[in-house]
Amino acid sequence: MKFSMAVFKDQNSSRLFVGQFISQICDKMMTLGLVWVISQEQSIQMIPWFLAIGALPHLLLASSGGKLVQRIGVLRTLIHTDVSRGIIFLLVGLLWLVYFKHHSLTTLFILTFVSNLLGALFNIAVFTLPGLMPKKELVPQLTAMVDSCFSLGTVVGPAISALLYPWLGLSGLLVLNGLSYLLAAGLEGGIRLDPADPETVESEPADADMAPAIPGRSMFADPLIRFMLSAFFLMNLALTPLMALLPLFVQTRFAGNLAMLAAFEVSIGMGMVAGSLLLSVVEFPLKRGKRAIAGLSAVSLLYLFFGLNHNPVLACLALAGLGLALAVVNVSLLTLFQSRPAPADVPVVMSWVNTISIGALPISMLMVGSLIEKIDLTKMTICLALGLLTISLATAFYREFREI
Repeated sequence: MKFSMAVFKDQNSSRLFVGQFISQICDKMMTLGLVWVISQEQSIQMIPWFLAIGALPHLLLASSGGKLVQRIGVLRTLIHTDVSRGIIFLLVGLLWLVYFKHHSLTTLFILTFVSNLLGALFNIAVFTLPGLMPKKELVPQLTAMVDSCFSLGTVVGPAISALLYPWLGLSGLLVLNGLSYLLAAGLEGGIRLDPADPETVESEPADADMAPAIPGRSMFADPLIRFMLSAFFLMNLALTPLMALLPLFVQTRFAGNLAMLAAFEVSIGMGMVAGSLLLSVVEFPLKRGKRAIAGLSAVSLLYLFFGLNHNPVLACLALAGLGLALAVVNVSLLTLFQSRPAPADVPVVMSWVNTISIGALPISMLMVGSLIEKIDLTKMTICLALGLLTISLATAFYREFREI
């Protein structure tokens, strides 16, 4: 095990980290603010439709998003989507009280659709970018660093939103969010890519020991890529209900209140942040495939432990450990998705990764909704945890996955 702060000292990496840290916090802060306004000023029944409209662009760009990012260029996509979102949020925020407040519901639905349309392209680009940086040896650490920004945003953003909304109102949050995107774009504009690895990338993969997809064939003809994407999809299906069922656990299992629910959510969020930050400064000797298998096994066992125990303190510890192990799995798989395909195919793979992350939510919720009244909560959790353990065992028996 080797400790290194090199990724934070690298100017390219630090620019990307600071920009994403700010914009991800403001983005999650904005999402909560919009949900709050709709629930207060319109109807709480509109919330599922609002969230569905936000997920729709990610699904629409599943097959074309990666190709579009290739055509525009990865770094240019990153900068242009942040600039576009910044301008849109600034204009809506500045004109909210004068014009848009009178058409608030329509405006918020359009705003979330356009923002997520740009966000889908941004997500593809931001996880493709590490492989294009000059210092290839920092790719795993940089991926972990970027992942930590998403986790930090989920934890810190809602808390800041709850503090600032009473002072700034929705228009103030919109303006602040717009400024954060523009600041991130300014920092991203200072990033310099490897001159020998242009954004139209036709070069070799980042890892010399990982063979590229067979020339002339679809990258999905590579059985390992198909296996990895399938496993990632099943993982998301099994894990998504955990967050959806947390309120039910708090009410029925622990007889707790909103504060306990917040403690549970913060525990898993902080675990993910800790795991991502740890991977950004520590290099483990374990191969990525084995690291992902170990992390997924830990997630499965901690998921099972949480579902069976009745002590809220132990539940928080289990969720924190689960979050940390989940960060290890996510970063390991993302790094593999960046380095296994031919470089020109990476944005396309990342497009499917983004779609799976978003699309697993409604499928998983439909699954839980159809079973929640037919099966005991504990039994459902045990089944989901055992499902994750089965996925972990399947990956452990896949020799090629173990050895990369």
